[in-house]
Amino acid sequence: MAELNPRTYFFRPSRSGDAEPVLNPALVAVNAFRGIETTLALDTNVLIAMERVVKEGNKNSLLKKYGLHNLVGLLDRCPPKSICLSPGMAFDEMPPALAEKSRWNYEAFCSKHLPSFTDTPNCIHKTFVGKDSNYGYLDLEPVAQAFLAIPFVALLYLNIVDKHFSGSPIQKFKECLRRLSDDLDMLSAKEIEIAKYCFAEPPAAATETIRLRKLLRANFLKTKDNKAVYTYDEAMAVAFNGACDLTLINFANVAQTKGLDGVQQDCRIATRDKKLFEFSKISHYLDLGGEAGKFAVATILPENANDGYWQEAADAQQSLGLSRMPRHLTREIDVLSYPAIARVAIDEVARVFQNA
Repeated sequence: MAELNPRTYFFRPSRSGDAEPVLNPALVAVNAFRGIETTLALDTNVLIAMERVVKEGNKNSLLKKYGLHNLVGLLDRCPPKSICLSPGMAFDEMPPALAEKSRWNYEAFCSKHLPSFTDTPNCIHKTFVGKDSNYGYLDLEPVAQAFLAIPFVALLYLNIVDKHFSGSPIQKFKECLRRLSDDLDMLSAKEIEIAKYCFAEPPAAATETIRLRKLLRANFLKTKDNKAVYTYDEAMAVAFNGACDLTLINFANVAQTKGLDGVQQDCRIATRDKKLFEFSKISHYLDLGGEAGKFAVATILPENANDGYWQEAADAQQSLGLSRMPRHLTREIDVLSYPAIARVAIDEVARVFQNA
């Protein structure tokens, strides 16, 4: 079903406290005065919406239909050269041939609806060449596989446990934790929080938990037609799409911490995916000591305060995290080692899911 009032959602994955600073022209202007570059990392669905506007005539009247009216309105009200769009991660998620077409449509959209907008001064204009369909993790270059491997493998485990592990909700969550710790050797806060909601079986009174569980399962355990995953191809596609969403969060945190070419960043995500936006409300990172993404905060909803599943899940996560702390503090993570772990997980998916 199409969204009744589509719009673009903005959020920053990391913040200095519980409250997220609202993105508006005043904040962008203050950032610019302080020498901070405000960057909007675009989700793929934003580029797809731009493409549809262009293909239907590139009319102003189409902006609201495709939920881009508030994005254009925000950029139009910001001071010149004070805010940048970063579509690169979204292009990388697409099959290359489609990414090239999307790039041209993106340029056409900006020329029409954002005539005063300019690209990031240090952006690289890349040409995309390659296949136009059936594109996924195994089509990526080795370095790209390495940076996507952790969320991709974690979501493969999520699908394996959901479909092929018999047990209670808490047993499924603990099994997913075990897989992350023993097999992936990484406890990633985002993926753990997603698993908590996906495996929960809340009572009827826990209406907000039910809503969030439905949203997250639809994004990370369902196909694009909202059908359950049954085949190898479906499992690979769902994990790849979900991993791209989570990697966008990682990108924003890295940009927030390290800046871009020596320029400090206030990096936000622009998405038309309400599920990703809703997830940011229950799981975010803290800006501490100049680092974003190092410390995560998860919100336990008031309706779950006395729920046994949530208490046991939190205890299991904390206990495992503490037991791994000595290793975490002394290890050096080799990102390029993770594609090998991904290949093992992919082989397991091939065994446990029948292909069409």
